[in-house]
Amino acid sequence: MENKSLLNYFSTQVHLYLDNRLNADSEENLLKACDQDNECNKLFQQEKTFRDFVKNNVKRPCVSTDVLKHIKDKCC
Repeated sequence: MENKSLLNYFSTQVHLYLDNRLNADSEENLLKACDQDNECNKLFQQEKTFRDFVKNNVKRPCVSTDVLKHIKDKCC
């Protein structure tokens, strides 16, 4: 994939795919592009690997129920 704007578009499509926000046709086109183009496949795998790493290694701090209640009371 040589064109920078095409690469940016593909990158956006990868993000949407990994967020489960692509329709079936767009998903199929993305997966075909990954099969046919090594650069597309590399970009896809890098993003997927990064997301898997973050998902498995970044821990969210626990919030007490008192803090949650305070936030809800303040907002509503």
